[in-house]
Amino acid sequence: MAKVGAVYPQVEPGAEALMERRLAVCPPRATVARALARGAEVLVTGPRAAVRRSELARAAGWGLGALAADEVAWRGLPVVGPRTAEITVRRLVTQGAPLVLVRAGRRVVGAVDGERIEVTPAGPSVADRLEAGEARAWLLRVAGKVGEGMGLPVFAVGGVVRDLLRDPPAGRRFADLDLVVEGDAIAFARRLAEEVGGHLTVHSGFGTASIEGALASRVGEPSGSPIGRVDAASSRRERYEAPGALPEVAPAPLAEDLRRRDFSVNAMAISLAPSVFGRLVDPLGGLRDLGARRLRVLHPLSFVEDPTRIFRAARYAARLRFSLDADSLRALRLAVKIAKYPALSGQRLFAELELLASEPEAQTAFKLLLRWKALRLWNIGYRSASGIARRLPAATRLLAWARERGIAVDAGELYLVALLADQRPEVASAALHRLAVRGEPFARLRAALAARPLAASLERESRLSRAADMARTQPMTALAAAWMLGGARARRRLEWFLSEGRAVRPLLAGEDVVALGVPRGPRVGDCLAALRRGRLDGALVTVAQEREFVKEYLSRKEA
Repeated sequence: MAKVGAVYPQVEPGAEALMERRLAVCPPRATVARALARGAEVLVTGPRAAVRRSELARAAGWGLGALAADEVAWRGLPVVGPRTAEITVRRLVTQGAPLVLVRAGRRVVGAVDGERIEVTPAGPSVADRLEAGEARAWLLRVAGKVGEGMGLPVFAVGGVVRDLLRDPPAGRRFADLDLVVEGDAIAFARRLAEEVGGHLTVHSGFGTASIEGALASRVGEPSGSPIGRVDAASSRRERYEAPGALPEVAPAPLAEDLRRRDFSVNAMAISLAPSVFGRLVDPLGGLRDLGARRLRVLHPLSFVEDPTRIFRAARYAARLRFSLDADSLRALRLAVKIAKYPALSGQRLFAELELLASEPEAQTAFKLLLRWKALRLWNIGYRSASGIARRLPAATRLLAWARERGIAVDAGELYLVALLADQRPEVASAALHRLAVRGEPFARLRAALAARPLAASLERESRLSRAADMARTQPMTALAAAWMLGGARARRRLEWFLSEGRAVRPLLAGEDVVALGVPRGPRVGDCLAALRRGRLDGALVTVAQEREFVKEYLSRKEA
């Protein structure tokens, strides 16, 4: 029985109270299948390297049992003693350590698994980073109040949180918002749309909804001014039946929803409930990685389960000027080594290409993909070539030149040509098929990849009319390809054609030449084309000169 007034020592549980003891040591080159057969929950593959049984089981389930277990293991893990304070261990986990090894003397006796302990601390408030009166802050507060009224916790997640926490904060203008609801996101979105206006689109099969064009009249914007798209999703876990497949989803708490994401810097959330508005939820060390300008995946098979994350890694690294950490680079190399992903659709790969091409730092992102040898995912025979390094900056310059003049050039197709122009024809063709390019886009890209003779002809041609005739029959992508593949003269000819030459028309119209005696039908078009050539070469300047030309044209035809 406790005595009144007595002082009792407070015993704090150490690391050994949290650790998993079902642990085995296996050689680094032991296969996944062999390591899995050991039956332990954690397999130690090196002094500071280990892998969970669940990760080995996933790899084996995907047919990767012959891989070395060390290829799917975490390395550089923190090591503590059995009596290390619990708070220290939890801090390591919240800083991003997936496993913490517990060593007694020279022997690892256990491991603390970050997925199995509660590590969602009450973080700092970042509400001060939302500008007072800003449309984004207003909408987030409304979302929190709507959620509270429905008894649903609501959080802002993903890019908006990451950009808000960057120093200095990025994206001060209202951007699209991702909201996660612990509960029925569709019901929440319906109620939110009643408050903020806009058009609601429900995706019942995915448990998500979007609001387009919410109104910002309450925050000083012009009445009816749209303030962006809001996406609401129920918090969930994901399971990948096969590498590259779309995941199967099931409801789950926020902590699991954050753990399923691509990178730690995108796995942070902000509480929107009025009582804790702006409170940061960062269970996976995203804020620390943000400060270190680091992209870190959340498990070793991240790029294998979803190879499109490789392209996202290049996009974020280029845009944010971040680098992948060592474990993430190893995870990426493993995914590239596997290379073939039958369950990954070409449409998803092409969508990532288009997103990359739309980035201001697109050429940097594509250079990263080349360095990582990631384009083997398009075709295993893809090889980098010296010409690509020149063509990517050239593509960027051409796009900037075209935008200044209001000329539409498809950025995705242009960069794709820059990346495929030096590949063997069979590799380039296979890559287009892998990207699910079909129909008219396929025809345009085939013409573009065959644009070297056009570039050479333009380089030699001195007459503007002949240069214009050569260019006029080609799709825009092929002209852009010829610009990249040609020399200085060919580029000048193409720039002239796109900015001036293709708009040149005769002063006389079709009815005018018919009135001068040209019979209706194909000969009208032939005559107008001849007039256009004369104007391009400077031989025809006035209406009178064009009339005389038509008379001579008729006399030649009659003769």
